[in-house]
Amino acid sequence: MNKYLLKNPKKRFTASYVIALSIIALLSIASQIVIRSVLNKQEKDARVINISGRQRMLSQKISKLALQLDRAEDQTEFNTIKKEFATIVDLWSSSHYGLRDRLPEMELQGDNSATIQKMFEGIAQNFDQMYEASQSILLAEEAYLIDSFVSQILRNEGSFLKQMNTITFQYDHESTARIQHVKLIEMILLGITLLSIFLEAFFIFRPAVSAVDKYLRETINRGLELREAHDNLLASEEKKESVERELYEQLEKNHELQVNINKDLELKINERTREIQDKNEEILAQSNELKSQNDLLASANQKVTDSITYATKLQYSILGYRQDILENFKDGFILNKPKDIISGDFYWYYQTEELRFLIVGDCTGHGVSAAFMTIIGNLLLNDVIVNQQIKSPNDILNLLDMELYSLMNLRNTQKVYDGMDLGIVVINQDQRIIEFCGAKRPVYFVGKDNKINKIAGSKSTIGYSSKNVKKNFETETINYQTGDRLYLSSDGFQDQFGGNSNSKFMQNRLIESLNRTMSYPMEKQKKVLEGVFDKWKGNNAQTDDVLIVGVEL
Repeated sequence: MNKYLLKNPKKRFTASYVIALSIIALLSIASQIVIRSVLNKQEKDARVINISGRQRMLSQKISKLALQLDRAEDQTEFNTIKKEFATIVDLWSSSHYGLRDRLPEMELQGDNSATIQKMFEGIAQNFDQMYEASQSILLAEEAYLIDSFVSQILRNEGSFLKQMNTITFQYDHESTARIQHVKLIEMILLGITLLSIFLEAFFIFRPAVSAVDKYLRETINRGLELREAHDNLLASEEKKESVERELYEQLEKNHELQVNINKDLELKINERTREIQDKNEEILAQSNELKSQNDLLASANQKVTDSITYATKLQYSILGYRQDILENFKDGFILNKPKDIISGDFYWYYQTEELRFLIVGDCTGHGVSAAFMTIIGNLLLNDVIVNQQIKSPNDILNLLDMELYSLMNLRNTQKVYDGMDLGIVVINQDQRIIEFCGAKRPVYFVGKDNKINKIAGSKSTIGYSSKNVKKNFETETINYQTGDRLYLSSDGFQDQFGGNSNSKFMQNRLIESLNRTMSYPMEKQKKVLEGVFDKWKGNNAQTDDVLIVGVEL
């Protein structure tokens, strides 16, 4: 390298500096291109996430306006609401197609990921059902013609909202992933830049300084040789002066060259150092902002979780404790696995001198909304059985149905489609008789032959139902002996998806599992059922709340 520089210092130094500075400039340009690219994508991601989140408000607005149209008191009100309804439906549908197809006219250039495309395929049925019903409402001339279309919108709204939330979270997740990817690229570019500076210092600037130093030493040596020649040529004063001037001028040029080189090196190093510091400060600021947002989300999530956990304690205190119920039987178990922290399934027990009442209920949905229904069910059962002293199971369900429908609909301006499925047994220990009545829930009875006898109960539910369906709850009577068993359950166990084919567990498998464990003590039977459920579920999410109450008489 030194010999290469000494042949032509000016050209060689220029070429070395151009190469070194070009590398640094290219790295800086690449870094700026990456930053500009991610800023542009962030602007598009922000618009996409905003439109995606707005879909929730628009779908709720559609449901609200549909209900208002259904309850319109005159034609003028109906036409006024209908105009607003048409505007909202048009905005909602155009936003949906814009997000799904990333339409350029909505400034949503780019393509959805395969995951989001699959999510849009999953939400398509709910969207089509709501859109079709909305168009039918817009074609209707009178309020009494749209009742079925309003119901169709309300049936699909919940699933649409849930899946739209998932799509919004996926958009946000992909945007965050892109930011992380860009940060990684930034760190790589920063590392390459620092490595380039190090390599330039080692392979270019260091050899250049060495070459200059050697060049100076050789120049000095040449000066000494000239001085020796001057001493040998005392007779030629004029030549002596010429040689001295040449030596002085050469030394002055060499000195100026070294000073200029050092200044250029110092300026370039200081400039790159400031650029690196600015980049580090920018990355640190972005990291602090993301950490602050994550802390706020974690705090809010913890508050919600703590509130729901405390609500679980309140629910248990209202519905009663398991051991207090099981102590009234020879043996028994209560298998209760909520889908979320708080459950929409509940059990209820009451005892008089002659009778024992055991009830298992499954409220519409799960989570907090269903848990509210369990409290309502508990209060109504206390009123019907304890206060009004209704003893016949079918009378209890008929009165409970009327009370719940009245509570949920007659006093509200909006229709409520929630209800509950119940199985109720009334045990007369003196007469050795069990009376059972079910609302879409069966009872499984096991006598001395150790075979499960299923009594299906009614196909009607408690609470809301179609106006054209007449409910009919009938009581079934069973004679029992000491040691016989009976089981009441919600539909969560049999509806769980899993297994090799990712299908429902189904009622036949539940009956088969009970048959195989019929000779076990009931606490052991409960543990076996829990193991069967967990193995079937595998890595799948729990489908619904699970509740099974088994007692030995």
